[in-house]
Amino acid sequence: MTEELCARIIDVIPSKSLKNKMRELDFRLSEADLLSVAFQYAPDYDTRLGLLSALEQCFSGELQAYTARLIAVQREMLAAFQKSEPGVVFELHIRERPEAWDERYLCAGYADALAMIPLFYQSYACEESAAARYTITKRRVLSAAGGFAEDGLGELELLPGPKLASVELLAYAYAAEGCDGGCLHCDRCCVHRWDTVFPCFVGHGDAVRYTVADGKGSFGLAFSLDDRPAESVYVIPLESDAVRTHAFENIHDAHTHVFAPLVERIEAEELPEPLRADYEACRRFVLERWPKSARES
Repeated sequence: MTEELCARIIDVIPSKSLKNKMRELDFRLSEADLLSVAFQYAPDYDTRLGLLSALEQCFSGELQAYTARLIAVQREMLAAFQKSEPGVVFELHIRERPEAWDERYLCAGYADALAMIPLFYQSYACEESAAARYTITKRRVLSAAGGFAEDGLGELELLPGPKLASVELLAYAYAAEGCDGGCLHCDRCCVHRWDTVFPCFVGHGDAVRYTVADGKGSFGLAFSLDDRPAESVYVIPLESDAVRTHAFENIHDAHTHVFAPLVERIEAEELPEPLRADYEACRRFVLERWPKSARES
């Protein structure tokens, strides 16, 4: 494994503060963890496959074979997703910004869905922004004669441009792992390793910005009583009722665990003005009630 390739993989981690800490400590990930990071956090499809191909050349044995299957499945999924089929439609979702209304349009084919994106901006006489996101859902058209079935076949996500971000078809969900999908934590699955640990890069009571499931950014307070490497950060969301109403005794009921690569340490001054006073009050309570030194001693 070359230093250059390891550096390229670390660079795709979204969190700048985590990347800086890993470089400062010369923190090393295992080969399987490097594969997981490359797959999960690459910003787009082409970057992901480029990193996987480079890793395949460095690996040996089953990990190399697994990576080759991953690449093959990714390419097969894309080709299968783009293919038109009888009784299938493509539902285009357009979000001009993460918080914007989800505009939806049914299209006859994949090419039609792509063509609708520039036509959307043309129709509304507006420009595409860097925050725009698009999803194309491939759906089966149901009929009473065919009986009940789930209509969603898969999703493809696009960045501005549009640029392909990711693709997933349910029929291929476990193809690379050689798994029947009957378990939640298959030892043969390397790309979704929940036990990959990262160095501690946030302090107890620090302000953080993090990414939530729908891609929106959110803000929180890090609760970190020790400096051990971990897979996630324990975060108290600043938008939670417990923080907004200063019911700080209940903040642990509102906590969430966010994977470390999706958390950014920030200064309190970077918080939106409405959240800053609540953060400062919550931080004072947390540091007084749960001082870090108590756990370290």
